[in-house]
Amino acid sequence: MTDRSNKDTVLEETMRAGVYRRRRVDLLETWLRKGVVDDAQYAAGGVFRSYFERSRMRDRYSSMRMERSGLESAQAPDVEGYIEARDEGRGVMALLGSSMGPVVWDVCGNGISLRQHVDHVAGRSVPEAKGRLIAGLDLMARHWKLGDG
Repeated sequence: MTDRSNKDTVLEETMRAGVYRRRRVDLLETWLRKGVVDDAQYAAGGVFRSYFERSRMRDRYSSMRMERSGLESAQAPDVEGYIEARDEGRGVMALLGSSMGPVVWDVCGNGISLRQHVDHVAGRSVPEAKGRLIAGLDLMARHWKLGDG
């Protein structure tokens, strides 16, 4: 019997030489390994996640309520970076629209599974959400001019 934790986690070195930690492999990394998404789509998910984290949107469910969590609640020391990330996030969400935006928000931003996303959104199936996520990753990759195209 194989140890499932070896498949779902990777061992990586930390900033301190010789010190390692176990990290859970996320959905997009798994898809990259399986060939479901390409390098540009994977990178687009990472770019979105970085803007999402810089704008302090983690654990906020509704992408339509970005403006409700103001700067004063974030206590961001890097105000310019915060505002830039928030503006980029708003622009990308407008680009993705109500079709692809929520699944990208949940999976790439908040790091939840497709199944958890589908549980929050009535009337969608996991295959439908997967298609919307891949389409959203592709659109973001083209928007940020990642990859060859």
